[in-house]
Amino acid sequence: MISLQQILVRCTDEQLESILSSCSTIMSHFEFVTNHSSVQLAGENEQYWKVYGINALAFSELAARAQGKSHRNPYPLVTD
Repeated sequence: MISLQQILVRCTDEQLESILSSCSTIMSHFEFVTNHSSVQLAGENEQYWKVYGINALAFSELAARAQGKSHRNPYPLVTD
């Protein structure tokens, strides 16, 4: 199984920033459509947590790159 982290490390910075923006938009839409706060959704909605997790991983990858602790892996994923 390919992990999300293995995918994110291959994204460009622009792609990671787009993911961050998209996740924030999706989470805001969850709040609007359900008329629940983010705290309420976090307590009862598994999909909200999945989007939050993607957001956190993308942010962590960007932060690691900014600190020089990570670099983009340009090579494609190879699965056996």
